[in-house]
Amino acid sequence: MPVTRHVSLAEIDPPPIPARMAMDDGKLAELRASMQEIGLLQAIGVVAKDGRYEIEYGHRRYTCACDLGWATIECKVFTPAEIASGAAMLAENIYHEELSAAEEALLFQEHRELYGLDEAALCARFKKSPDYIGDRIRLLRGDPLVFDALSHRRITFAVARELNKCDDQAHRRYLLDVAVTTGYSSRVMADHVRQWRSSVSPQQAPGSPPPQAELPAPAPEYRQECCLCGGYRDPWAMVNVMIHKHELDAIREQIERAAREVG
Repeated sequence: MPVTRHVSLAEIDPPPIPARMAMDDGKLAELRASMQEIGLLQAIGVVAKDGRYEIEYGHRRYTCACDLGWATIECKVFTPAEIASGAAMLAENIYHEELSAAEEALLFQEHRELYGLDEAALCARFKKSPDYIGDRIRLLRGDPLVFDALSHRRITFAVARELNKCDDQAHRRYLLDVAVTTGYSSRVMADHVRQWRSSVSPQQAPGSPPPQAELPAPAPEYRQECCLCGGYRDPWAMVNVMIHKHELDAIREQIERAAREVG
């Protein structure tokens, strides 16, 4: 069982791979103000290693204690063997830190590699379903720019999951830029990905004969085109615009008329 006691901040080391990749400045300021006014409500967890102590959970509280100039902080001191045993209470304390889906993915992967845990052991340690853990670990195998946007909370986990279903990198990056700029919901993003998939691989109509195997028709190359000039380069410079068809036709007609007059 861990021993609870005060430990000098000078003897404590941050975790080698912090569970939180980025700490929200606003929430950190709130926690710091709370600790300054009423003190520490819950001890942090540390592991005794080579005469020093490494943080297992409570990194934010440790950071605030350092900012406040505290000399010591209350800790639950574990042995390496106790940590490796995978006590569920450790995971529950870690979740008090309000991790993002990206931070959870790194945390699950770190524990899997550090302690040699399989899926069942991860589920037992964090008290989460296989689907929950698998969905987050798959983020690490997806687009790194999508993961970065999720890490910085520019998109939600649900939007990131839909984006990674798009296999075309250029179009996926375009959709990512749109998601960050417009704040699309996961439902809207799922519709965009379905439209992209149907344009790349149109489904065969029910009852229609299969295509000839000897002469397969080449799949059309998908690309995002401007509705006015027809250009497709630099899709990141395009924006989504809602406009009535008759108004769009009128604009196109004016552009064509001006081009003829110039010519």
